[in-house]
Amino acid sequence: MPYAHFFFALSRNIESFVVAGGYPFLFFVVLLEGLPLIGTAIPGHISIIVAGFLARMGVFNIYWVISVTVVAALLGDYIGFTLGRKYGLSLIARLRPYFFIKDAHIDRARKMLDTHTGKAMILGRFSPVTRALMPFLVGTGEIKAGKFWFYNIVGGVCWAVLSIMLGYVFGEGYHYASGYFGKIAVAGIILAILIMWGYRFINSRFHIFAKYELFSLGLNIISLVLLAVTVQDAWSGNSFMANFDVVVNTFMDRIGHLYPIVISVATFVTTIGSMYVTGGLGILFGVSLMIKKRWRLGLIFIFSTSTTLFVLGIMKEFFMRMRPDNALVILADNPSFPSGHACMAAVFFVLLTYLVVPRVKTHIKRELLIVVFSLSVFVVGMTRVVLNVHWASDVIAGWAVGAFIATSFVLLVRYLGVLVVRKK
Repeated sequence: MPYAHFFFALSRNIESFVVAGGYPFLFFVVLLEGLPLIGTAIPGHISIIVAGFLARMGVFNIYWVISVTVVAALLGDYIGFTLGRKYGLSLIARLRPYFFIKDAHIDRARKMLDTHTGKAMILGRFSPVTRALMPFLVGTGEIKAGKFWFYNIVGGVCWAVLSIMLGYVFGEGYHYASGYFGKIAVAGIILAILIMWGYRFINSRFHIFAKYELFSLGLNIISLVLLAVTVQDAWSGNSFMANFDVVVNTFMDRIGHLYPIVISVATFVTTIGSMYVTGGLGILFGVSLMIKKRWRLGLIFIFSTSTTLFVLGIMKEFFMRMRPDNALVILADNPSFPSGHACMAAVFFVLLTYLVVPRVKTHIKRELLIVVFSLSVFVVGMTRVVLNVHWASDVIAGWAVGAFIATSFVLLVRYLGVLVVRKK
């Protein structure tokens, strides 16, 4: 596949790409975070912590990271200070409807400034609520430029160095943990923690997620960790799931020869639950929902299905795992990891659950539908193992990929949709 060659080139040169664009990106993000209004939506602090982490991994130079971060932080705050001095609070009053700025945020920053200007400038930088507002509000007052620069330098250097060191120490822990559990598995766990933190942070500020979407978050985290573990196993030269795969394969081979009816049923189910059927239904549902002007749900179906097909092709070409040589049916000769049937079934039925279940009023019917949809995912995946056309770990990885992508788009489209509506 053409995109597989691109993926290989990207994977070989990923560190060069990160280094080439990493320092300018870090400078730009940290600079923007010091600006009023805009800075509230910029993840500058997270970017600095990540840069410290990458410095420990040897990707970045720690001294360059510190230098770039400090300069960008000081310059961003100076721009915010200058804007406050020139335009005053009228600038925030005009632009606030387009950003997530509340009166409580401004009042909190004002109270800190009224108590002690220097202390407010230094400590306010460490708060995500006041970081982008403090330099601007200081500029609206009568503080002298020299005093501003003194506290700006002290606060900027302390904030930058401590944040970078936090990422660096975190990288040290990752370095040791990855030696025991594998780099991909630990990275998956770290990403899961960041997703949970991001969900909590976004919902605490904007209150955009419905209660039932907490289940989407839970499934997203579980599937991500499971995916990281299976990918780590497939990547590693010493697979800890190999024995499990062989045992399951041998058992299913015996079952297939003893009970031919099992093969007939599995063949029927695997045909109607093929990745082309579930993938086609996913696109069809998405288009149908778009026609009915249910834009968010339609986009979730279309993006999830198309992205899963793309990722599936990439992973198959990248890992190139051979299928079992004792398959009980004739199949296409393509790579085994992960299972396309399991992957697309997970996407389709997870999204179907998200679409249908919240609209069912009866508790018993909701629970019954969840069980039916979950069993559908399980049965479609298991037919691939029963027919010995996939290893058990292929199916587990397929379930994880599909569930992770589906729930990721559920949360992402919900978030972006609310942002668009609020800006209108």
